[in-house]
Amino acid sequence: MDVRKITTQIFILQWNCNGIYAHQNELRNYLTVNRNKYDVICLQETFLKQGKSFLLPGYNVVRRDRMTGDKGGLLTLVKNTINHTELCSPDSIECQILNIKLVSSYLQIVNVYLPPQTNRLIKWN
Repeated sequence: MDVRKITTQIFILQWNCNGIYAHQNELRNYLTVNRNKYDVICLQETFLKQGKSFLLPGYNVVRRDRMTGDKGGLLTLVKNTINHTELCSPDSIECQILNIKLVSSYLQIVNVYLPPQTNRLIKWN
């Protein structure tokens, strides 16, 4: 009997960066020390708006900028060697949903930000 167990590991970094431009050197230094460790990086409160770019070599960028108001915004970085697609996410919550292709299945990654004043339960369909 030939039994093969294929294990796929995905390493994820989650960070509320409180403004990616103000803290980009901190992120870059951390990633230099932890070189090639993270496959997916989920950032909240990026404060990015249209016209401002953010790139990280070796990663594809998926953004959801907050269109009104200050602060907020999401950025998900996926290693450029990983097949992924962005799924439709509800407008009622600040989130991104990505499908990551594994060997024989998919892994859904949800990057979400709930502001401190949020006082409601989230109903996920």
